[in-house]
Formats: sequence, C-alpha cells, structure tokens
Amino acid sequence: MGGERDHAIGSDFNQVCRCIVRSLIERYEWALLQEDGLVDLVLDSVQSNAPPAKVKKLTKHHYTIALYQACRQSDNPDRRERAFYELHRYLYRAAFNRWPELAEDAAQQALLLVHEQINRCREPGAFLAFALGKLRHAFQKVRGTKRVEQSLEETSQTDIESISIPFSSRLDQQRCSQALQEAIARLPDERQRQTIRLKYFEGLSDKAIAAHLGTTAGNVRVLRHRAMARLQNDKQLKGFLEHESSG
Repeated sequence: MGGERDHAIGSDFNQVCRCIVRSLIERYEWALLQEDGLVDLVLDSVQSNAPPAKVKKLTKHHYTIALYQACRQSDNPDRRERAFYELHRYLYRAAFNRWPELAEDAAQQALLLVHEQINRCREPGAFLAFALGKLRHAFQKVRGTKRVEQSLEETSQTDIESISIPFSSRLDQQRCSQALQEAIARLPDERQRQTIRLKYFEGLSDKAIAAHLGTTAGNVRVLRHRAMARLQNDKQLKGFLEHESSG
C-alpha cells in the first residue's frame, strides 16, 4: 500500500515538474533543450517533495548551463547562433525594464561583451548573472557616450576602415581592395564572409543583412565582430598592408 502511495506521489510530482518545464519553455521560447531532456535534468537534481518555486529555479539553472555551453562551443554554428539569439532577447528584456530608451543599444553592446569575455565566466550556472553584469557595464558605456541615436551598426563602420591604408593612386586602391577580398575569402565561416561583403561592399544595413541570411540583426553584429577580428589578424593581409605602408 505504501509503495503504491509513493508511486502515486512520484507520478504527481513528475507531472508538476513537466508542467513547470513546459510553461517556461513556452514563455521564453527556449529551443536549446527538448522538454523531455530538461525534465530529466530537473528530476535528477530535485527531491520529490520540493516546492514548485524550487523546481522553477532548478529548471532555469539547468537551462542556463545549456545556454552557456551553446554560446561557448564552435562545433555547431546554428546552435551557437540560436543561443546568442536567446541571450539577446533576455538582455533586451532586462534592459527595457530598466532603461527602455537605451535598451537596444545596451543589449547589443552587452552581447558583444559576453562574446568577447565568455571565458571569464567560471560558473556555467551563473552565466545569466554574468551577462547581466555585462549589460550594466554596457549601459554605462552607452549612456556615457551621449550618442544614443547612433546604433552599433553605425559605429562598427569604422572597423573596415581600420584595415585600409592611404591611397596614393588608383592602382594602390585596386591592390588593397584585392588583398582585402582575398582575406575575406579566407574566412572559414560563409556567414561571416557574407556579412562583411553585404555590409561594406554592398552597403546593406544590419536589418537587411539579417533578412538575407535568415537571422537577426544582433547575430549579424556578432558575426561581423568575429569576422573583423579574424581579418585584423590575417597574416597575409597584415603583411600586405605593412609593405604598402612602408613603400
């Protein structure tokens, strides 16, 4: 009799846990973990008499770890892109609740900071707290510049200019453009290559590029940031620019 009662209690708790997990997945549009997998993670780490608030907290904890792992890995670009998309939504909501007029700029800047400094997050379960810290830093930076109207896509226009050199002739310009195109072609990620070409050679906005690539403007900025970092460290391009500058 006692065994049947325990089984019934366990089944009821499993159902409560599943309902909580499902509601959070639907509310936040989580896509990195399936419902069954997330339920199993929670059930393995909680006692059967735990209150709903505890179950909810553990559900968010396990998903935060999955988000951290997806953002940090590079083997699955689509999964990483989805992770940064979800992180951007989280940061934007947090920013909008505090500073609605600066929410977009602060969230985008924070996303770049997280991408640059993710290795500094030592506890995967505290990844969202780490990201919120970057959001506060980003807000201070955005507010301090007093350039609220200027989006990140506009400020990033100077990135490509940092690779250029002064031209003394049309031939110089052609050679530099060719060297830059070759460096772009060496980028290992096709989306990074398209992002650079569509932005700087075809003049498309981040919103238009996002529509072309089937992603978000936030992910376009992340892709471009990664691409620019690779271009600025391209040995062949650096050698060409040094030779041209010394000549």
